[in-house]
Amino acid sequence: MGIVENIKEICAHHQITIPKLEKELGFGNGTIYNWAKSSPSIDKIQKVADYFDVSIERVIYGFDASLFSQALNLLKGNRTFEQFAKDIGADPNELAKYGLGLILERPNLELVKKIASDKNAQIIYGEDYLFEIAGFISERQGESIQRKKLDDLYGLFEKAGFEVRFENEDHYEKIYIDHPDHGTVSSMFLHEFVDRGESLLEELKRRYAEDDIQTLAAHHDGEDWTPEELEEIERFKEFVRMRRKMKSQE
Repeated sequence: MGIVENIKEICAHHQITIPKLEKELGFGNGTIYNWAKSSPSIDKIQKVADYFDVSIERVIYGFDASLFSQALNLLKGNRTFEQFAKDIGADPNELAKYGLGLILERPNLELVKKIASDKNAQIIYGEDYLFEIAGFISERQGESIQRKKLDDLYGLFEKAGFEVRFENEDHYEKIYIDHPDHGTVSSMFLHEFVDRGESLLEELKRRYAEDDIQTLAAHHDGEDWTPEELEEIERFKEFVRMRRKMKSQE
């Protein structure tokens, strides 16, 4: 795969889009997609790598080529690559080329599983490490990504004035979202919250912004407001309408 496909895959693992990544890094719209036609500067690649806390090789090649080669040679030990390949049921030529650093394309999942099954693998590295340097998401990485996603979502909801509660019900992890004026406004399983938390937040903000406008309208009609106060209320209503329109266009 090319560098754009590699970045797209890393983005998918971290549940972020390329346009959002570009915005986070201060890149112009379409910058990363243009890398399919022209090579990016090393400093831009480094920014992507730093953002995801991965190596430059992971961004360019789709896996940590140097670490993967080093791991194969250490696991091989005193065996030849032919003997090593026979022990794990792999292609000796392919294994040797990866061990010598001659292949700069990510190994297939089946080969990585075979390498991880070697008697030395669990003792020296462990399956998670081998999967990670080969460019795949390990179980521990998946859990780490989910925790970060949850932390980010908690922060976004709190900033918007919502409280997120976590409860364990009948061995199922559930999330409850509370509004200070309306009580519990939504509930779902934890995995649903991770998947659609951001879109749900935008939906809730629009919903309760509309309620605020209607409440203001209902309360100020007929009240003894000064002209300056009525003008201020109208400005606030217009601001909320404009914000709602901008959100719907994103």
